[in-house]
Amino acid sequence: MPTIDTIATWAQVIARTLEGQGIASGPLLHEAGIAPCNLHDPDQRIELAAMSAFWRAARRVSDDECFGLHVAKWAYPTDFHGLYFAVQSSATFLQALERGVRYAPVITTAAKMQLVRGPHVARLIYGVAPGAHVEQVATEASIACAVRFARQTWGHLAIVQGVRFARPTPSDPQRWARLLGCPVQFDAAENAIDYANRWLETPLGTANQAVAQGLDSVLNDYLQRQRRLDLPQRVRGAIVRYLPLGDVQQSRVADDLGMSVRNLHRHLLKHATSFKALLDDCRRQQAFGYLRQTDCSINEICYRLGFNEPSSFNRAFRRWTGVSPGQWRRVDQGEPCSAPEQAFSIAV
Repeated sequence: MPTIDTIATWAQVIARTLEGQGIASGPLLHEAGIAPCNLHDPDQRIELAAMSAFWRAARRVSDDECFGLHVAKWAYPTDFHGLYFAVQSSATFLQALERGVRYAPVITTAAKMQLVRGPHVARLIYGVAPGAHVEQVATEASIACAVRFARQTWGHLAIVQGVRFARPTPSDPQRWARLLGCPVQFDAAENAIDYANRWLETPLGTANQAVAQGLDSVLNDYLQRQRRLDLPQRVRGAIVRYLPLGDVQQSRVADDLGMSVRNLHRHLLKHATSFKALLDDCRRQQAFGYLRQTDCSINEICYRLGFNEPSSFNRAFRRWTGVSPGQWRRVDQGEPCSAPEQAFSIAV
């Protein structure tokens, strides 16, 4: 099963939106376990769990049910590693949509995009990849970006017919329509954008075949490079999925990746790591995130991480940090600590 992750620059767009609204993004990135120094680098990927935590935190702190729609105003063409320009350079709008579907994994492997042609509209459906849970606010932001892009690039064409959201009708539905600039249907069966069929084969004034083909090569190389380099990340993703179920078996993860245990071990050695090391690091990183959730008890965290008993979790955590989970949580939350506790760092 492929790793479920998102290009790091997408988190940069969220951070930019927060800062634009006068909200400091640093504490929310810290809460989600995302390092701010990596946000500008498109070669960096962020696991879905961390991105989802960042989306939830941003939505909570903004206290705005339309937060996802506002994100579109803070997205730059360079945030999407050439995809924006590849779509813009397509010969027709249909080719533009097909490129968007083909290269959606550049932005996130959590999405399962699908283009469905009907008698009057072509519906671009924002589905979800198997094993993924995508925050609705994240999907709304992606749709808002696509609508804004189409309007800015081909504003002379009435391309966007409407948007469909698989969410309950909000308190002020007209606000959503105003922000998107098109009709919006709520309580829909899927999240989607409807495009007018009549414009699909229209030659685009922004077309440039040489540029489009060159960017296709760039995007294909990017995806292939990610697939080659992400075996440890793919293993991490499988481990994180299985942790709450109890003991994580290497054989089960190997099966998920279509490999034998022996081959998995051999390939991980090429990355200078092992299944045991990745399991330990996943537990460590997940523990920090859970401990920052004040409503999550130490015992609950223990079982979420696949430990059989709290004492095992305590021993592992002391090995990672030199202190107990409870001590680490108190220091991370800024509570006074005793002299022996002041010697350790909470940085992750």
